[in-house]
Amino acid sequence: MGWNPRRGLVQRAACRPRLSAAMAKPESVGAATELPDGVKGTMDGEKPPMSNIEEIKKVLEPYKERYGHYLGKLRPWREFMRISKPEGDIKRRLEANLTHYQINYAAVFLVQMLFAIVSNPQCLIVICVLVLVWMAFLKKNDDPNWKVSVGGMDLGKTQRWMVLSVVTAIVLLCVVGQVFFSVAFFCAVLVIV
Repeated sequence: MGWNPRRGLVQRAACRPRLSAAMAKPESVGAATELPDGVKGTMDGEKPPMSNIEEIKKVLEPYKERYGHYLGKLRPWREFMRISKPEGDIKRRLEANLTHYQINYAAVFLVQMLFAIVSNPQCLIVICVLVLVWMAFLKKNDDPNWKVSVGGMDLGKTQRWMVLSVVTAIVLLCVVGQVFFSVAFFCAVLVIV
């Protein structure tokens, strides 16, 4: 290497290593070698979750991509909770308020609904039983040999789904209906205020 006042430190051509065909080829990457104990998986470039929180985030990622744009429509809570005296046409104000704050109202409804269900043991028990029934149904419904007949008529997969959906809706309406309608009433009052 030599010093050139215009270009600084310059490497001379004689000092540069030359590439030749005679260079040794490196060993192939990804050769079939055994992994140490406790290490498993493939080298697909995907980082495995290192904790339960990362695992939950990985599971929720598709939902975040699909429904995350709704969170962008969430208005500031201070602005949402501001109470003012209605001016002008009340119907127009309600329509504008519902349109502008619809995601905030949905969030309030969901949080209040979850709190009401969790605080009511009867609702919790019924929902847990329905979840177990649906899990058993989904497992059994995949069996192609499972035949269900009502009144001498065989029910296909779609009909079985519809029957269990109707039964679930009726049970939820009977047990969780009171909670649902009280929360809906509270949200309706919140909209008017």
